[in-house]
Amino acid sequence: MGAWTWQFVLERLSAAGHDARAHSFPGVGERAAELAPHLDNDVFLADTLQRIQREALRDIVLVGHSFGSLIAQMVADRMPERIAHLVIIDGGIAQDDQSIFGRIPAAIAAKRKTLVQTVNGTEVLPFAPVGSLIIDDPDLAAWTHRQLTPHPLACYTKPIRLNHPAGNGRPMTYIACTRPRYPVSAGMHEKVQAMSHIRFRPIAAGHNCILSAPDLVANELLLVP
Repeated sequence: MGAWTWQFVLERLSAAGHDARAHSFPGVGERAAELAPHLDNDVFLADTLQRIQREALRDIVLVGHSFGSLIAQMVADRMPERIAHLVIIDGGIAQDDQSIFGRIPAAIAAKRKTLVQTVNGTEVLPFAPVGSLIIDDPDLAAWTHRQLTPHPLACYTKPIRLNHPAGNGRPMTYIACTRPRYPVSAGMHEKVQAMSHIRFRPIAAGHNCILSAPDLVANELLLVP
């Protein structure tokens, strides 16, 4: 996915008077032409930090959905002074020296490893089939599927580095998609609820809620303390 997936939520946040922006990582989404073998989470992190510095962004409510929540947590780890509040939407709680494939259920990781392809000399995971997007509206699901791009495999296999506990002392909110629950995140909602420093907010939407339920997502973001 890319920044384009946020357009419906951004419309609602902008209408409420906020300066809301979305970021696309190199090699995916709008930047798919940049796909290259060196891309991994560290490159995505550096690219995001550079944008925050270039645009002189401060006092940010930094929001990461699904995979994007990993990079958002890495940003908070490295640049907490720019972050007012960290929001994770149906993602995982990152841990030092752990890869995504090391965190998600082993059976799902094993299945995904069998799907690896090579595009432009880069090992990638192909984008999801339309039926697995957890988007009930068939037209919206088809429109979403037409814009998906492969994702660098290294982002899933390379362990990340975190120097601080989750959130690095910044206020945190976790928005959990509960209808239906995403199998990749099995057990994560319960884990988050046991973490007293994280504000837990369940919503009745599927995993790709930023597309399928933008009103619910925008409303939750507008309620962030």
